[in-house]
Amino acid sequence: MCATLLATAGLVLATAGLAAEPEPTQVARVQAALDTWVEARAPAEKVTGIAAYISFGATGPAIEAFAGTIGRAPGAKPVDQDTLYQMGSTSKSFTAAVILNLEAANKLSLDDTVGKWLPEYPAWGHVTVRRLLNMTSGIPNYSETEWISEVWASEPTRTLTLKELADAAYPSPTNQLPVTKGYHYSNTNYVLAGMIAEKAAGTPFRDLVQKYVIAPHGLTSTFYEPSHYPSSVLQRLSHGYFENGACAEYQPSCTTTWNAPLIGRDVREDSVSWMQSAGGGVSSPRDVDRWIRAIFAGKTVPAEQQAEWTKLVSMKTGEPIADVSADDPGGFALGLVKKVLGPLGAQWFYEGESLGYRTLYVWFADENLMITVQTNSQPPDGTDKLSEAVGALYQIVGKRAAN
Repeated sequence: MCATLLATAGLVLATAGLAAEPEPTQVARVQAALDTWVEARAPAEKVTGIAAYISFGATGPAIEAFAGTIGRAPGAKPVDQDTLYQMGSTSKSFTAAVILNLEAANKLSLDDTVGKWLPEYPAWGHVTVRRLLNMTSGIPNYSETEWISEVWASEPTRTLTLKELADAAYPSPTNQLPVTKGYHYSNTNYVLAGMIAEKAAGTPFRDLVQKYVIAPHGLTSTFYEPSHYPSSVLQRLSHGYFENGACAEYQPSCTTTWNAPLIGRDVREDSVSWMQSAGGGVSSPRDVDRWIRAIFAGKTVPAEQQAEWTKLVSMKTGEPIADVSADDPGGFALGLVKKVLGPLGAQWFYEGESLGYRTLYVWFADENLMITVQTNSQPPDGTDKLSEAVGALYQIVGKRAAN
């Protein structure tokens, strides 16, 4: 909103450079932790497999591990290095990268308004690109509407345009969604940002992602399509299952969710056009790691844009903050999140979710450590424990845990 066969798919230890390799016992413990997580969480979260990538530096070493299978069918193959997952909103960082690179090329500015680029939306004309990217625009979320639920249920292969998605949230006499103040998570913001990027560059958003994200950073297992992925990608994509019976945000007096017809469905071959610039990427844990490390290493945009990228607003108030704290523990930047994660302290992280997939990374900057995990369900409301997989892995490889 956005009976399981379990098999261990094995583990790969990847090394590069001169850094010391992880201890064999550490590698085995990582594998055991993933096996345990899948077995424990499959009944509640309806997952069949998990993939993980743990990197101890940009050039290595790394631990790559997998557990379970890519789907529910008898004889489903094990998750392995070739398996892909939808990234969901972790690929909002693609949109931020495109916008910031276009700003660096003097094609647009973060201070430009929606009205400058998209005058067909006068009610949102005053909103800046910056406020789209940091979720303080007040614009409602199209992906919580009855319309999108009906599309998911009855037209899963339909190709939607960015304009159709934005129009679903736009106010009219028959469409009065609540306007918010401060911080409010809305996919419409990133759809509008994608539309602005296309107009400013005169280039399809797909090609902008290829130019600014995939090609320059060698992301050979990362893909972006506006609607349907080719068979070469689908063959590698894990099956993904929608299991969430929660009501949509804009569903009044809810007793049965609009999304009830989706429950139990494999969404692997459905159109991803309902996400697009709000979260339509597909990748592997290894490539997610490579991309996010590039962001925080300052390798994706010039220094001026890098500074803008990581400016935070409070997820409580929507006001700018210098950093998160115990009193104000969550901050949203431009497609990036920083949060106080209990005893792990303040860390950059993001969990992206699509109709049948989840991708979660945590970047422990002071340890030069990144843990990325991916799995294949949108689980029942309140059952998502993917963070526990990261926590279990951190207990094995993290310096705080070792001390």
